[in-house]
Amino acid sequence: MIIDISFYLFFGLAAFLLLAAIISYFFPAKKVNKLYGYRTDRSMRNSANWKYAQSLLPPLFLRLAIYQLAIAVLWYFVPRQTELIAMAVLLIYLLFTISLEIYWSEKKLRRFSRKQK
Repeated sequence: MIIDISFYLFFGLAAFLLLAAIISYFFPAKKVNKLYGYRTDRSMRNSANWKYAQSLLPPLFLRLAIYQLAIAVLWYFVPRQTELIAMAVLLIYLLFTISLEIYWSEKKLRRFSRKQK
């Protein structure tokens, strides 16, 4: 089976997300900023939310890397006749998993910020 550029794109994104997980684990953003870290309105409201949000970031990137790696492996086995349909399905899957992960992280952050009050 021939490995095409799409496999390398999926695998490369998984590697990038894994690297981002490692970097955010060992070098989390210490202060609220607009350049680096888990940056949402809720996470930037105060330093307690910021610190908690930064603890959510490495596992989030790790899970996304695993999802992306699964897509790369699945892509390897896709017959080339159905490539366009498979690409659409895998991209929808990727967008769904990213949206779901962000939703879960924001839900955890919302619960955390309510406990702080």
